[in-house]
Amino acid sequence: MTQPTSALLVSLTLALFAALALTAGVGAAASATGTVAVEDGSADGYNVTVAALDASNEPIVDPAETTVENGTFDYETVDNATSYFVRLESEDAVYYDLVDPGEEPAFVLNRRVTGTVVDESGAPVPNATVEVVSQHGPLVNQVPVSADGSFAVEPLQPNRTYPLRIRADGAVYREVVSTDAPSTEIDVELPAPTADPGALELSGGRPVNHLVRVGPTESGDGLFVIEILSVRNGADRPFVGPVDFAVPSNAEVVSGMVKNERVEATAGNGTVRVEASIEAGETAQVAAIYRTDDRALEKPVGYDVEEFALMLEEYDLAQAEFSDNLVEAEAGMDVPMVTNTAPLGADDRISVRVSGPPAGTGNATTPAGQSTQGTGSESGAGGLPVLPLGVAFVGTVAGGIAVYRYV
Repeated sequence: MTQPTSALLVSLTLALFAALALTAGVGAAASATGTVAVEDGSADGYNVTVAALDASNEPIVDPAETTVENGTFDYETVDNATSYFVRLESEDAVYYDLVDPGEEPAFVLNRRVTGTVVDESGAPVPNATVEVVSQHGPLVNQVPVSADGSFAVEPLQPNRTYPLRIRADGAVYREVVSTDAPSTEIDVELPAPTADPGALELSGGRPVNHLVRVGPTESGDGLFVIEILSVRNGADRPFVGPVDFAVPSNAEVVSGMVKNERVEATAGNGTVRVEASIEAGETAQVAAIYRTDDRALEKPVGYDVEEFALMLEEYDLAQAEFSDNLVEAEAGMDVPMVTNTAPLGADDRISVRVSGPPAGTGNATTPAGQSTQGTGSESGAGGLPVLPLGVAFVGTVAGGIAVYRYV
């Protein structure tokens, strides 16, 4: 059986097996039974969802939902299914199994994980949270750490390897625990996070690790800018602190984004400061979202960078004038984009000035295919959609820059 990727199983779980159209010609073949055994307890009333997957690990019928009664649950098998993804939900936790046709899912919940969370001096770290993650990817359970630094998670499945995420003081740490024994104890030492910007380096962007996306504001009088850095935390501990962006003095900050989530951002003295939390060894996308009050952007690069790109949205290259250190990207790009002619230093300046209405709209007020939802709400103080910042890093997200602009 081809194993589904963690990303697929996470998406299946997050969607909670959202309604899917039945595939023509696929029908129920027979019933199957699964079992659930809980040590010193009962699973009766637990909710079960079963998704039949095809050879591409895609659901092929509407997922079936049932409940556990007398320690068992039944579901209909499906012709042409190559595997079944089973989700078992109790009041406090969620468990997962992946079985072949003819193999009955059997959940045994009889393992316990306990431990302590301390800092580098050995002192307890209270108010932390321990998250147990399934080996298939999704979250199983999360528990708070008590004042003395202790925690306990139960029941868990036997003979599993569970990744742990520990969240404390804005930082994320990772450990791994196995449930081979009835009870497993783990002591976790959390090094203090660093706020040293020297721990971060530009790395991992596709095709660049410093990207500036520029489009019109809703009124058309200014520019809306999403500036994205791909940064790697090279320290042996999490980074929790500011990531600074050099911006024009007339920039109006809208928000910051870190790993697709909206975060606090402040502006002052030609800098937008985005508060970021990046795990040790992790590469993350950090973005500053801001506006200018005219249709020109001139700014220092802010970082020494080998590969830099500026992408236009809703404007054509013919409508723009760029600084001499930027040239049109190679032919074949499906978006208007310019790149640097040579490595750029942090103090080097780049600029773009655009003229005319957004391309293809005939006016500078409402981009083609976009509604005017949010008109009159230019402050950007609230309601910013949380959407991915990078599909292949420079891919246009759903709705493009307009989704962020209309707030």
